[in-house]
Amino acid sequence: MIAQLLNRDFVINQMEVLQVELERIARGENAISSVAPSKLSKEDLIEAALSIKNSLIAEKSQSSGQPGYEPPPAERRNLLQRPPPLDDYVFMSRDKIVSITQSILDEYFHIHPQGKTLLETKELSDDDRRSRGDDLAITDSSIRGVSLKDRRRANGRRLFDKFSTLDAGWVSSKVAEAIRLARKKYPFNGTPAESLTISNRARIILLGDWGTGIPRAQKVAKMIEKILAEGSGKQLEQHVIHLGDVYYSGWKREYEDRFLKYWPVRPEEADKYSSWSLNGNHDMFSGGHAYYTVLLNDERFKRQQRSSFFSLSNRYWKILGLDSAWEDDDLKDPQASWVESNVQNTSQKIMLLSHHQLFSAYEGGREKMQKKLASILQSGRIRTWFWGHEHRCVIYNPNMNVQFARCVGHGGVPVYMNHSQKDEHKNPAQYEYRAFIQMGIEKWALFGFVVLDFDNDTISVKYVNENGVVHKEESIR
Repeated sequence: MIAQLLNRDFVINQMEVLQVELERIARGENAISSVAPSKLSKEDLIEAALSIKNSLIAEKSQSSGQPGYEPPPAERRNLLQRPPPLDDYVFMSRDKIVSITQSILDEYFHIHPQGKTLLETKELSDDDRRSRGDDLAITDSSIRGVSLKDRRRANGRRLFDKFSTLDAGWVSSKVAEAIRLARKKYPFNGTPAESLTISNRARIILLGDWGTGIPRAQKVAKMIEKILAEGSGKQLEQHVIHLGDVYYSGWKREYEDRFLKYWPVRPEEADKYSSWSLNGNHDMFSGGHAYYTVLLNDERFKRQQRSSFFSLSNRYWKILGLDSAWEDDDLKDPQASWVESNVQNTSQKIMLLSHHQLFSAYEGGREKMQKKLASILQSGRIRTWFWGHEHRCVIYNPNMNVQFARCVGHGGVPVYMNHSQKDEHKNPAQYEYRAFIQMGIEKWALFGFVVLDFDNDTISVKYVNENGVVHKEESIR
């Protein structure tokens, strides 16, 4: 990922340029670029310009970035002595058009001849967020000559140098093509993957929101590789499950360069360890096309059979992976009835996996999912549920009749750690992982993943950080 594309003000500035350029092309005026948008109709151009315009209006009214990471009030007395908004360093938008724009801009600097000359990977300065321990807090890539400066406005936001060498015609045409494709979602596969019977003594590794490709996300994958090797030494059957989200918006190049390239199961290990991936909202920002045709087409994910929902089971446990993103924050039919059928026809303990959260201490719950699974939740049959979406590691008290509910979306997106160890946990949380690496006044939460070791009816759970340190253990029965 490129440092400047993670700055909200920079992205807004580029979107303003692209809106103007699309309107010019639609009017038949000379474009800045010599690249002709031959695949696009006038209606496509107008629709894209309008989409960007509406997205900009919403974005300027309220940030679509990651919520809930504002510095605590005590740090706000001196604006220059508190971290700037997270949007200045890690703007991960939940707006589809903004995310598509970030994807195409990223492609421009990696693919376009002019853009490639401006991209550099270097020993990082303060702009790029290197921690005191020499870990890259965010990214090692940046645009030459466009610095995110340390001088601040009165509101504490960082400034950036204006960028004027963008091939706006090329980028705007690509954005318009992407918006057109994303309008029509890839057809939902309503048939679940064939249920896989796993050993009563097996290991499942979960990681969420990992698909950024940044150095610390690669580090997480390396730690998982070590744990897989350790499990092989114990002759454990092992599976790795991603809980969704490849950034910015799930295009082919993003799956190839940020996900499959670093996935902890190597291509030659496809038959040794099984791989699975849920669908996330960022995967669907592109319409889900590459999720189905690139990710699930990879040999390592063959057991998923190009379905976004699946099940694994042994004598004691049934694990159901759900797609909560094809219909955002919801379960596309027939998933709810599939869950109900699986629960009613077995005495096994039930574990659910999803991208979106059932409930949260920091954000709202998912009322559509709650409604669709109401009868199952009321029955108390769902023993445990792991999800991502929020870029945190949180263990919850029993809630909504789920005994063990866990958020583990801290696999690859940098966020501030704005809670101290002594801060009380927000209800219904009982534990939050609060370790961090520090760069100046910014404290960056450590990434991590979860190791589930099944031993008959008991699961030994280890929460592991990006350095391989186990910071929490528990047993689920």
